[in-house]
Amino acid sequence: MRLLIAGGGTGGHLYPGIAVARAWLRGGPERRVLFVGTASGIEARVLPREELPLETISAAGIVGRSPGQQIGAAFLMARGLAQSLGIIGRFRPHVVLGVGGYASAPAVAAAWLRRRPIVLLEENVVPGMTNRLLGRLARRVALAFPGAAPYFPLGKAVETGLPLRGEFGGEPARPVSFWEGPLRVLIFGGSQGARALNEAVIEALPLLGERARAMRFVHQTGEADLERTREAYAGAGAEAEVAAFFYDMADRFRNAHLAVARAGASTAAELASMGLPAVLIPLPSATHGHQEANARHLAGRGAARMVLQRDLSGASLAALLKEFDEGRHLLAEMSRRAREAARPDASEAVAVLCKEAARAA
Repeated sequence: MRLLIAGGGTGGHLYPGIAVARAWLRGGPERRVLFVGTASGIEARVLPREELPLETISAAGIVGRSPGQQIGAAFLMARGLAQSLGIIGRFRPHVVLGVGGYASAPAVAAAWLRRRPIVLLEENVVPGMTNRLLGRLARRVALAFPGAAPYFPLGKAVETGLPLRGEFGGEPARPVSFWEGPLRVLIFGGSQGARALNEAVIEALPLLGERARAMRFVHQTGEADLERTREAYAGAGAEAEVAAFFYDMADRFRNAHLAVARAGASTAAELASMGLPAVLIPLPSATHGHQEANARHLAGRGAARMVLQRDLSGASLAALLKEFDEGRHLLAEMSRRAREAARPDASEAVAVLCKEAARAA
């Protein structure tokens, strides 16, 4: 059986797709998988490392752009639709899984035109408009969060949890104790970094003073802020590993006491799976406020603290780091509550939905 996985662009869309691909391929040697994405998305550099096949199409976002940009994006999407029709004709998938991102829409539309069964993966509490529309074409919609069900046609939505890469699944051992040693802080803004988080850290370091020198930091900055963030840690005398991007994030999670991060769906699910407490700063420009909804979901379960970006500053971040450094019992309790929100079987559940959709075709 052949599965085509459409979408990507960011890690939040791509990595759940990779997790489903692995689960699908475990089903037997006759199983095959193909990703459809864009040459500019994260999939172009990650999938070769994962030894998973990728074909690229033209695609661009339309919402929130100027009229001229929307016209250009519409042409790209039309070209992407034609390219997707060709890819589906050659690969002949038994089922198509849309995971979100610019490439998802033309590929899923092509699957519908080719009369291939469609499964969508909705990663967020509040779905974007594209998935709401594509949901009408899908056989099933796999939900990371139950709160998304009312946005889709009755009977199509199935709560599966969000698929995670194998290294994030199960019950991973935690090499560092919450009660011992320096506070270990992992800071990341998703696969592309986050300027607001980087700025807050740079401002917080001098306010922490001697306490910063007693902590240990791992910071994924994105390319733009890499050097000046490194300089800020060096100037504060703080021990820090700073990089534009880390490929081994599961190990970083295991060796941290606390994360400071955006609130994308994959991030929220990975934090829960690894039992890592977090300070979540939702991206304010995220469509339909989905990151804020994700953050509220974890914060409401006692697994995270949410700080809106308008309230984020060096002073507010420094105060939180001080609070958690002095109150390690808070971290231990947040970790327990995070684990309660985890769904370690999500990858297999989505793969089963895809198999069922293919067999029902």
